[in-house]
Amino acid sequence: MDEVERIKKEKLEKMMKRVRNPVIKKPVEITENTFNDFITRKKYAIIDCWAAWCMPCRIIAPSIEKIAEEYGDKVAVGKLDVDKNRGIASKFGIMSIPTVLFFRDGHLVDNIIGAVPKHVLEEKLKQVMG
Repeated sequence: MDEVERIKKEKLEKMMKRVRNPVIKKPVEITENTFNDFITRKKYAIIDCWAAWCMPCRIIAPSIEKIAEEYGDKVAVGKLDVDKNRGIASKFGIMSIPTVLFFRDGHLVDNIIGAVPKHVLEEKLKQVMG
């Protein structure tokens, strides 16, 4: 294989990787239908479990958006409306919102309940990414 062919092959592989695993720099709306695919899309995933009527959920939302912006290349960041997706909320025993779920390799490894500052979410994420 000559040099040009090697470069073409490398470029094609990078493009295909981006298509299969795009970098998304904002939270993705998660539903019961997309949940399992979402938590396994990347090695790490964070899901903000919220509801439209919840004021603490509105308070934490900008922090979730900033984490998606800053970590979107390594971490899948999503938002799950618990009123519209009661099955997932029940499965994970979510009784209070906001609840932020942290996943590694598709498995729940930790959570944070309540409207915490961004640095608390980042510290937990760094522990999960260890």
